[in-house]
Amino acid sequence: MLAVIAQLIELRFFRLTTYEIISAKVRKGFRIALVADLHGFSYGKENERLLAAIRGAAPDLILIAGDLIVRKRVDSYESMAAFAGELPKIAPAYFSFGNHESRAELKIPEFAAFAESLQRSGIVFLRNKAGKITVNGDPLTLYGLELPLSFYEKRKEQTLPESFLTETFGECDSAAFSVLLAHNPAYGDDYFRWGADLTVSGHTHGGLVRFPGGRSLLSPELTFFPKYDGGHYQQDKKHLVVSKGLGTHTFHIRIFDRAEVVLIDVKSPS
Repeated sequence: MLAVIAQLIELRFFRLTTYEIISAKVRKGFRIALVADLHGFSYGKENERLLAAIRGAAPDLILIAGDLIVRKRVDSYESMAAFAGELPKIAPAYFSFGNHESRAELKIPEFAAFAESLQRSGIVFLRNKAGKITVNGDPLTLYGLELPLSFYEKRKEQTLPESFLTETFGECDSAAFSVLLAHNPAYGDDYFRWGADLTVSGHTHGGLVRFPGGRSLLSPELTFFPKYDGGHYQQDKKHLVVSKGLGTHTFHIRIFDRAEVVLIDVKSPS
């Protein structure tokens, strides 16, 4: 009985998780809110609890790292569009597709209206392209990576070609603080090598089942003990932040794996 109650709590509540990054490339600094893998979930009527939490966090920039929807749950497209449409009223919002959006675009006729609604609301799509913006006076370069769907196949580990990111975006901008939205964190080593100051990902849902101490059991591709399953990782002065997501699909399980909105405070050394 206690296990059932614990599971209900894990599936109905979320937390705010905050990470801090220090970079000499910023002066005033800024706060990013990372939203990933909502998958049609609703926290309160019209997602009012989720929106209130994001508003209360006062982000300067909102990044959506994919999978707002479940491809086949067309009935949730309208509510997800309504939720996402509120985000640009809080802060500039940028969206990079996850595997569910990429598949929906190919197979679900209703997806076109969903995507159009998001863009009308002011959300900027980054689909294998870059954009330069200024946040609190600090210049940023944003990159949105949309991997081919072959990189999401179950029980099949793919290798990202060494030149893939460079061929997609060119060399990473080293002058401004650079942020890469990359839904699938399995290629975290490649993201580090390419050189973005910060990469944000989702997709793993935290591994669904996490052991005390933080390691997860299974990736969405059904590989055991994924390397980048949720949290903040660092190599040299480069950072990868992987959200544990806000929703689930197919396997509605979260054990020691609370859903989350991630806040990333990027600060100057001074």
